[in-house]
Amino acid sequence: MKQQLREWIPHHWKMQLKLLQRYFDERKTQYCYSKNYSPDKIGKYEIELHQTIKKSEFHENKIHNLKIVEEKINNLIIKPNEVFSFWKLIGKPSKKNGFKEGRNLIKKNISSDFGGGICQFSSIIYFLALQSGLKIIERFHHSIDIYKENERFTPLGSDCTVVYGYKDLQIQNPFSFPIQIKCVVSTDELLISLISSKEISKIPINFKYSEIEKGVWVETFSNNRILTKNFYIRL
Repeated sequence: MKQQLREWIPHHWKMQLKLLQRYFDERKTQYCYSKNYSPDKIGKYEIELHQTIKKSEFHENKIHNLKIVEEKINNLIIKPNEVFSFWKLIGKPSKKNGFKEGRNLIKKNISSDFGGGICQFSSIIYFLALQSGLKIIERFHHSIDIYKENERFTPLGSDCTVVYGYKDLQIQNPFSFPIQIKCVVSTDELLISLISSKEISKIPINFKYSEIEKGVWVETFSNNRILTKNFYIRL
């Protein structure tokens, strides 16, 4: 009965309910979300990550979508204890907001939707946060591993899926000094840097894979301490 009721409720109603629930949940946590920018580097120290943007069916649309995200994240300053929220900065990935269709993973199926492809941006930010020792407040992994080993642009387990209203990426600055995100999107590469006035030691992140019949378990380690354990279905 509950399942039938969920299917009957229009999607935009579900979205409004999710956004309302998130609003009240965030009122309880009382986080302060980052919203300040500076075109100038706030320090001389830098941790940098590069990722290849591989050719795909929606390649041009993906680059277009990534550039929209770049404009909304580049030069962002995250003060001590402030929280980075992907969706609070990006907004709804709709046609009205300038996004184009791209490949998406929805309910364990590969399809297309507006804003498709921007998960590469949320993923590289998540991976950079792990290596920089930032506090991960909210992160979701993809349900399906769609790549072969020679096709990957990032290690399996370092991904982060984002779904507007439902799944966000939220990261807190645990340091006593501000940090800054700078990023550049080209036709074949995504570059992101974490800038700071004091040196942040880069942390080695390792992944352990346990294959089973229907997929793979991935354990993420930092300094021999397990951070997450996620399951990915194999296609």
